[in-house]
Amino acid sequence: MSDNVDKSKAPEWVDSNFLKEVLEYDGNFKNLIINDFHIFSSSALGDHFASIMFRVNITFSAQDHPSEKCSIIIKTLPIVEGFKKDALDKTNIDLFGTEIFMYSKVLTECRKILKSAGYNDLLAARMIYQSTEPHKVIVFEDLSELGYIMFPRTIPNEADTALIFSKLGQYHAATFKLAAEGHKALKLKGGVFNFGDIDMFNYFREPYSFFTVLVETLSGFEEASEKLAKVSFDKIVKNCIQIVNAPGSYEVLNHGDYHIKNMMFKGTNETAISEIVLVDFQICHWGSPAFDLAYMSAIIPPRIRPQAYKHYFDVFIDVLEKSGYKGLLPTFEQLQKDLKSYRILDLYFLGTNSPVLCADKDQLKDEMETLFKNPSLFKVLYSQPTYISYVKELLTVLLQEGFLDDLINSD
Repeated sequence: MSDNVDKSKAPEWVDSNFLKEVLEYDGNFKNLIINDFHIFSSSALGDHFASIMFRVNITFSAQDHPSEKCSIIIKTLPIVEGFKKDALDKTNIDLFGTEIFMYSKVLTECRKILKSAGYNDLLAARMIYQSTEPHKVIVFEDLSELGYIMFPRTIPNEADTALIFSKLGQYHAATFKLAAEGHKALKLKGGVFNFGDIDMFNYFREPYSFFTVLVETLSGFEEASEKLAKVSFDKIVKNCIQIVNAPGSYEVLNHGDYHIKNMMFKGTNETAISEIVLVDFQICHWGSPAFDLAYMSAIIPPRIRPQAYKHYFDVFIDVLEKSGYKGLLPTFEQLQKDLKSYRILDLYFLGTNSPVLCADKDQLKDEMETLFKNPSLFKVLYSQPTYISYVKELLTVLLQEGFLDDLINSD
């Protein structure tokens, strides 16, 4: 066996015996022998905090298969004692239990609904193995082997945005129909606002202050700066938790972490994308679809959001109608009402998530764990021209709508 330098980061139990168990799991291979394997890290800096992931290239032989090769993705919990492991031990969300449930009980049913409606693109990667004992681990097919790539840009353009929101509309519609048909256990409460004893918000307290300091320096935004100074970070977080967990006008099973790094893309080349597949279903959340929409909008300029939201909703309704849904259809007015009430998430994400998501590979030089341990490292991300332009555009909208005044005057 040979491997690269990242092998030392993989758990010791990822060995020939484990890989043999994985490949024999679905019963397609008998008398399998692992001849060789190579382990590589499969995530870039800033991509994951709640798990560690590896790509394993395997050469094997089996009955009627004398020489075969495959590539798999192994996802498991951090094993090294320290900040990341301690933080995840405190969360009250069963991350791996949720993801196993999603892939084994929900996403396969969603796929059937979407196919019945004529939506034939892949929704999510195929799970080929899962276990919670003795180790929490999930193994997926390697989407890169199917031609999927990570997002080729930092910020989505209008065409990208249409595809991203279309995919969300498909997924949301399928979960909405499943719930209407009596599918059990969909009402999960996840997302960053339900992490429990792990206080994620403390890690963003100092970075949020970088946002308010930035606004103080922006010419023409003196009014916004004065109003932001009257609203504490704790109040913003409290309001976010309340609205996310309040009943929506209608409800779906949100992805819960719907951003550009939790998708993979396919296209005719590395700049024009045409297909999207979703990954990372660990913190799904039952509630208003405005949650996922607001989450993704952390890097979507306000000027293109209305069209994107309408496109999302049109796809949502199209899936329901074509898949034979017989119940009362939600209305776009209901969605708009919820999106307005979710404005508080716009402000929270603007000061926390957006600078990270706006960062290109050259700017994001540290693991998320390192950034959380030393929040001052976030500061450089708040000086990016792309981010500053986005801040100006969204703050202008929030001021015009009177959102900051309403927030100041709220209990």
